[in-house]
Amino acid sequence: MKVIIKPRAQRSISNIGFHIAKKGYPETALEFVTRLEEFVVSLAAFPDKNPVSRHKAFARKQFRQAVFEKNYIILYKVVNNELLVFNIIHAKRLR
Repeated sequence: MKVIIKPRAQRSISNIGFHIAKKGYPETALEFVTRLEEFVVSLAAFPDKNPVSRHKAFARKQFRQAVFEKNYIILYKVVNNELLVFNIIHAKRLR
């Protein structure tokens, strides 16, 4: 299954890395972004493993949500045998 990271999700990944690097941890930022991207790609192995989002706006669009390292929610769905990643949001923003 092909994984496609949409532009909004790619911006989120970049912003997360920039935020960590800005705090003075450029190596940590690179490692974190690498782990995050590897996790996103791994979703293709079992895309139905994660539930449809509990948040109404995302559930209406049938986005599934996967949690990465307790703090980040990855919103995705499978369309025509492609895993589309739409956004990555910090968990605090969903409260």
